[in-house]
Amino acid sequence: MISKIFLFPFFLLLQLQGFILTESRSTDATDFVLDELGNLYLIHDTYVERINAVGGNLFRTSELNNGNIEYLDVTNPLKPFIHYRSQGKLIIFDNTLSEQGQVDLFEMGYGQIELVCGSRGDAYWLWDSRNSEMIRVDQNFNRIAATGNISVLTGMQIEPAQIVERGSQLYLRDEKNGIVIFDIYGSYRTTLKVLGTSDIQVYSDEVIYHDAESLHVIGKDLLSEQILTLPVKSAQHVHYFNQHLYTLSEGFLKTWKPQESGRN
Repeated sequence: MISKIFLFPFFLLLQLQGFILTESRSTDATDFVLDELGNLYLIHDTYVERINAVGGNLFRTSELNNGNIEYLDVTNPLKPFIHYRSQGKLIIFDNTLSEQGQVDLFEMGYGQIELVCGSRGDAYWLWDSRNSEMIRVDQNFNRIAATGNISVLTGMQIEPAQIVERGSQLYLRDEKNGIVIFDIYGSYRTTLKVLGTSDIQVYSDEVIYHDAESLHVIGKDLLSEQILTLPVKSAQHVHYFNQHLYTLSEGFLKTWKPQESGRN
């Protein structure tokens, strides 16, 4: 499942009455993501399109011949990459989706890497399933930090479906155990018992996820939660960025504008 990250200003939840549809476009994209600048990436089986947040310019990768795209990471908008897990390969692009190079994780000595995500400073986090640990590497894939064996550390058999770094924290989403949180140095912090969710998104230490009908925001205290009803039932993919909601369902990418209550 492709990991996704979007921004959700928490204060809006207290004012919204619903959403108004502002745009609908048909697409055969299987998924989409937004980077921190608001650029929209439409993910097709074997290529990616990027629609710029400003100006609407369209960029597209060439047709990729590594099979269907499994995961697109846009943590760094200037250096997005695709991870082909079965091949142990990363394909790295620039901000126009022109290919800049490829990395063979097997050749780098990382043979059991199931998940990869971007990290600050052109670094990466790698999930080593054999040793049940997260490894942080620099842009040359030299090891610079690690969590140690997470299953031993937490007493839970961890098999993450998603990993993402935001701010000073690393989040692992495990469908059976919840969201396991570490600091940027790989030290364990806590586990949120949020089970079987969609991919999570993180903004300002708030954790966001959705189910078939609602968007959920867990506050910075990791205890409080706000719930907002989605305008599309059973939406396959959902993002919120810059006061706009994006949903992908039944071949249509829809953009929604929040309807505010008018309160001061």
